[in-house]
Amino acid sequence: MKLPLRRKLEDVSQIFGIADEIIIQFIQEEWVHPIDAEFRMLDEEDVSRILLIHDLRERFGVNDEAVPVILHLIDQLNFIIDNAE
Repeated sequence: MKLPLRRKLEDVSQIFGIADEIIIQFIQEEWVHPIDAEFRMLDEEDVSRILLIHDLRERFGVNDEAVPVILHLIDQLNFIIDNAE
């Protein structure tokens, strides 16, 4: 069994060039649910979601009102795929 990668919020910020404040905003908006909010620890799924949200906003011009809609659709697709196997 492979353990999930865990990183501090600050490390994710530095590695991917996304400001701490932006990641914290994603958490406050409840778009990302850290594996350990108290110690600001993020797992691989959290990091992937942060990168997706960042790309949606910065590269594709998606506004903040549309982000949760897109995330919900992606979550539904993942649920369907996970349960189809």
